[in-house]
Amino acid sequence: MKGSEIFCPHWGAVYLILTPFQTRIQIGKLTCNRREGAQARAVASLTNAILHRFDIDAFSDDDENERSDNDLDADTRADGSPLHTQDLDPHLDGLPPAPKRPRGDHEHESEASRLYWHPWEDRITCTLDILMHLPRSVFSQRQLDLFLWLLKVNNIPYVPSIKQMQRLNLGLQKLCGIETIAYDGALGHKYFVNNIAQIIAQEMANPRVRPHLSFYPEDSGSKLSEARQGQRWLNEIPDTQTTPMARLHGHDYYIYEPCMASAVEGTAQFVIPTRWFTREGSLFAKCWRMIPVASEQGSGWRVIKTISVDIPASHFFKNFLGFQADAGVYGVPHPSYIIDVVDTNAAQSSVPWTYTNPVLGNPWRAKVKGCRVVSFPMWLYCDDTSGNLSKKWNKHNSFLMTPAGLNRHESQKEFNIHFLCTSNLAPPLEMMDGVVEQLENSQENGIWAWDIVLQETVLVIPEVLALLRDNPMQSEFACHIGLHGKFFCRACWVRGHATDPDTVQPQPSAGLSAAAQNTSNVGSDGDASSVGAQSDDSLNSTTKSQKKRAGAGKRALETMGQMVTHVKAFMTIGRLRKRSETIEHLRSEFITASTTVDKKTQIKQQRTETGIKDTFQQFFADALPALDKTMSPVWRIKGLDPHQDTPVEILHVVLLGFVKYLWRDLIQLQIKNKDDKKALLITHLNSVDTRGLGISPLAGQTLVQYAGSLTGRDFRAIAQVAPFTVYDLVSPQCFETWKALSKLVPLIWQPQIDDIEIYSDQLAREINHFLSCAARWTNRWFNKPKFHILLHLPAHIRRFGPAILFATEAFESFNAIIRSKSVHSNRHAPSRDIAAAFAQGNHVRHLLSRGHFRSNPSETSNSSPRDWISAGPGPLALIEGTVASYLGLADNKARGVGGVSESIDKGKSRPAADTVTAKHIAAWNNQTGLFKSWNRLELLNGDRCELRSYVLVQKESRTSVCRLEELLQRAGLVNSLSELPDVILLQEATVDPSLEQYGMPRLVLSGRWYITCLEDILCSVNVQHSCIKYQCDASSSVPVKC
Repeated sequence: MKGSEIFCPHWGAVYLILTPFQTRIQIGKLTCNRREGAQARAVASLTNAILHRFDIDAFSDDDENERSDNDLDADTRADGSPLHTQDLDPHLDGLPPAPKRPRGDHEHESEASRLYWHPWEDRITCTLDILMHLPRSVFSQRQLDLFLWLLKVNNIPYVPSIKQMQRLNLGLQKLCGIETIAYDGALGHKYFVNNIAQIIAQEMANPRVRPHLSFYPEDSGSKLSEARQGQRWLNEIPDTQTTPMARLHGHDYYIYEPCMASAVEGTAQFVIPTRWFTREGSLFAKCWRMIPVASEQGSGWRVIKTISVDIPASHFFKNFLGFQADAGVYGVPHPSYIIDVVDTNAAQSSVPWTYTNPVLGNPWRAKVKGCRVVSFPMWLYCDDTSGNLSKKWNKHNSFLMTPAGLNRHESQKEFNIHFLCTSNLAPPLEMMDGVVEQLENSQENGIWAWDIVLQETVLVIPEVLALLRDNPMQSEFACHIGLHGKFFCRACWVRGHATDPDTVQPQPSAGLSAAAQNTSNVGSDGDASSVGAQSDDSLNSTTKSQKKRAGAGKRALETMGQMVTHVKAFMTIGRLRKRSETIEHLRSEFITASTTVDKKTQIKQQRTETGIKDTFQQFFADALPALDKTMSPVWRIKGLDPHQDTPVEILHVVLLGFVKYLWRDLIQLQIKNKDDKKALLITHLNSVDTRGLGISPLAGQTLVQYAGSLTGRDFRAIAQVAPFTVYDLVSPQCFETWKALSKLVPLIWQPQIDDIEIYSDQLAREINHFLSCAARWTNRWFNKPKFHILLHLPAHIRRFGPAILFATEAFESFNAIIRSKSVHSNRHAPSRDIAAAFAQGNHVRHLLSRGHFRSNPSETSNSSPRDWISAGPGPLALIEGTVASYLGLADNKARGVGGVSESIDKGKSRPAADTVTAKHIAAWNNQTGLFKSWNRLELLNGDRCELRSYVLVQKESRTSVCRLEELLQRAGLVNSLSELPDVILLQEATVDPSLEQYGMPRLVLSGRWYITCLEDILCSVNVQHSCIKYQCDASSSVPVKC
């Protein structure tokens, strides 16, 4: 039963009970007297209409297939301007019309309202459009029907209908929206991709994004904190895919064009820039030198490619066009006469110039006609998520992207993540075909965009810096067999266990232990139902696993020598895979499969020679596709090597990998049937001091009871506290492995690297130490490929920047939005409807972030600043509080504020002599006035500290660890209003370099007390009590607030 209705004309009461989600919801109760019968009948009519809409459009998790790809009805003006509600038929949705808009004396006021709420018509259409497209507050059409009905029956004027809002939305999409493009996939599935070019153009015109974008790589020396500083962008991307020009002194200098620069001694030097980059805030160019030579055809230039020099942009004084005009003045050959290129590192030391047409110069110069050209690298991400809220899995593969040129603080914000496409039918590589097609078109022709910072039109060239995802998906991108294969690493040729069927033997008898039998093949990225490798501490917890695996085939047991060889190979990086090598293998496979390379030519010759032609057979022969149509579209992404440009994903490899493996091994195997040890572990977890970690106290019961359902956030906390909680529950070898992992995790999550050489060496050492500890505990862990994949992380950090830059937590969080879009769609065409929903949300995001758009859209590339406008003051005034947070526009709490909170003694004031400060600082006894004591302090970096917690202090170029002893605020002064402390009393601690059992340095309070200011405190420090040394037990208790 979808719903029921009871209407009594005498009482005018309407009860509406609907069950669209199998939940009885009473929508409302309306009352009227007999004299209001007409109104009651109108309400009843509205109720019937709503009920009818619920009946014809119901949700169902069973409806997984795309049944329709018809577009929404679209009525927009010819000029693409937004439609206003008074231009539409108010009876389209069957509801009573809203009150008509005022005319006559109110026309001027109405026009002023339109300007104030531009590009919307008024407040109601603006707020409704925002409500319909908030990313994390999704409304279905049926829910919006009820909301509009509620507005109308409460006499809100000028409420538009659903159809009117849809048409208004289409008008806004024409004005400043994102197009959704349909594709017929190569594998037979239809899917829809949002226009990447329009998304990038919006980013360039968005004042919340564009100031944070970088278009040139940066040579930062040994420091590394941004993607632009990594070797991939700085040195490895082909020169033609970087920003090809720089504007200096009003002139454009393009790569691969001869130009003139001043040398150190003041003379002119002739060079060809090959790559522009920044160094210490200044622009530089990598250049090849040119020397004039004579040949049989006359004098010309020889390019010395072997030697590359870095020249500051300030030294350039004549670009290609100026050089062409003044070559005779300097008595040198014309710059278009390039004879050859000398490269002693190549097979042929002298080769012709092929980079450009030497007469015309760089082809982008002619295309842009005086405009700037910039490169736009991006992170491309792919993931699968369920389209249902229920446990029934409804797989949707999705592609997302975010600009790689954003700085570290902006790159992980949800606001900067863009949806491209999704489908519950098309596999990832089939959808990538459409994504790559858009990339190829944009790379060939560029993307015209308005640069909100430069206030001019620029041409943007998109590039893919890296492909992000978990290990199985990255293997698929790299055309790799996967983690179960003999060659299980997508990045190198390391060899795992052989998978030859001849080496497989029957399951051993149940008398052997599980750990002895567990030599299974390498595992998958997800281990939802089992622990990946059983430790030697869990030899007795084997009965059920043996029964489950009874009769299954197993690989032959290894000898000691084979085991040692296997472990050594696992802990070594093999020969790196190469893009060209894989492509050659794939070509060979295709040729073998089709048996004939040039089948059409040979078949035609055979028909000519024999006179035999079977037209029926010809149909099937012609159906064999060409080679370039059968290979993965990933190989068409220019400059991308999917073997090396799929960096180690630390969320799934470390947190959902090693930490999850070890924690499940502890809970589900080592202490599985030991309730006393589980209770002790819960007590340890509840007792851990988390003040220095910036997290809430741990819920020990949850972490133990639901060990199989924890998230990355839980494992992040476990990794930091595990050595202090498991020390008396595991073997020494297992404890050493936990300590090594806990030391490795914060090293991987470093946001900024001061010296990449020192850091890389330290990271490699800690990785090897962790693997060695795991091997000493049990070599069974080396059945897990992630223990090898981790070895590639130092090289990936050097190439792409700190690991948190290519971590996927933000993308994983975005999956919830995709799921909500799916749940609130009609499930008829998920790929189309979800893509359209995100495309419509883009125009709201762009407008509310003060993004600029053309006042009159046209096809011309050149325009002036007056052609670009932003939303009126009305919509921009709404970007506060709730709406800002839903759009991801709300800034986090401003840094650099700080303050005290939670007063002691209920805020009572006391003289200076009664304070802790007076007892340790003699001069403080002379202070006058009254003081309030506080318990908490918020630092300038956002960390929150309590009394007796530890902080890192830098005072007079000296850094030390101190304990926070007292916070005082003088009563009646300005700081009492701003909640800033007047006195911060610290006790300094000395660091004992001798390592405790935890493998960490020890802090000892020195008895040196001093007062400091808030600006001297850098951050909080995680300090834990040494329970091992003092042999603490679980006999004490603490009060718990109810």
